[in-house]
Amino acid sequence: MIRHSNFARRWLEVKDDIIAGLHEIHSNEKVVNGVFTQQVEEKLKQVSQRKYAVLCRSGSQAITMSLIAHRIKPGDRVVVPNYSCVAVLSSVMVAGCEPVFCEVNRYGSLDADLLTNFTKHNIKAVLASGLYGDVHDHNSVKSFCDQNDVLYINDAAQSQFALYNGINSLELGDTVCMSFADNKSIPVAGTFGAMLTNNETVYHRMRHLRKNGKATREEQFTMPGYSSHPDEQFAVSILASWKHFEKWQRRKIEIGAMYDDAFAGKVNTRPSPPYSTWNGHKYAIMVKDKFKTHSELLTQGIETEKHYVDSFSSLDFTPASNNIFPMSEAFVQQSLTLPNNPHMTDQEVKKVIEQILFTCT
Repeated sequence: MIRHSNFARRWLEVKDDIIAGLHEIHSNEKVVNGVFTQQVEEKLKQVSQRKYAVLCRSGSQAITMSLIAHRIKPGDRVVVPNYSCVAVLSSVMVAGCEPVFCEVNRYGSLDADLLTNFTKHNIKAVLASGLYGDVHDHNSVKSFCDQNDVLYINDAAQSQFALYNGINSLELGDTVCMSFADNKSIPVAGTFGAMLTNNETVYHRMRHLRKNGKATREEQFTMPGYSSHPDEQFAVSILASWKHFEKWQRRKIEIGAMYDDAFAGKVNTRPSPPYSTWNGHKYAIMVKDKFKTHSELLTQGIETEKHYVDSFSSLDFTPASNNIFPMSEAFVQQSLTLPNNPHMTDQEVKKVIEQILFTCT
């Protein structure tokens, strides 16, 4: 089976560092928010050029806590892409906010050109998500937020380390939320998250929010919060993976180029916007029926992923919308993510190419 994510092969590259780190954690008996957490937060500050970085237990909780830290209140309206990872929608609603759905563009990201439609809708924040490894249209989002005094949260879970006109995605927005997971640029076995900001007040609120409202035993209890204090074992995994980051990134992008060459003029692929330099996160093709194609490829020993299967405005528990979302519906039905993990061999890449050409042309 050609795996979408090769956990077993990745483990061989990181296990020595992880085992050594776990030994140190249990030796110094500091299992939460210790030296490894601090090392990761320092690295994140360096690469993002942010003043503050706060690790937490998931990217989803990072979004929720960032909204609260910026004083976005229950009932406030937050613009979200109508099509994305369901965590985008869920994290906003868990904060008690009302999601306002914006259509996505042909790149799969929030269509920032449509934000002007919400100028008089009492919007308090925009959660701009880059999808499939590309950055959303930052300049248009920033312009809307600046002109309307709206909070700009950059959900960089999938766009982290992608470049917007040469600028790292982690440098964009008032606050950045990101995640570490099995298929992310810096993978871990499970899920972890981080918030990045330049605002000292917001930073301290985040510190309190991630530990039930009381950042340390000596500090005062300030607000209700979350059980999201950063586990040292995940920080160890991040550091172990970060050692291979550049090598893995090069390989994913190399595989993407192989797909591009083979599929040109034959298979409909999701394009990258001209302002974004793809980070290799997901390589998606557009097929007539991704559910059927997924099953067909699985029988041939190729594991693909059906990212994603929901148009948020059509869900029973979300606010009703009079708008139509044809691009969202197209992605729901058609976008299929091919394996492009950095542990694939050239022969495996060639097999995927051959089977895609046979199945989809």
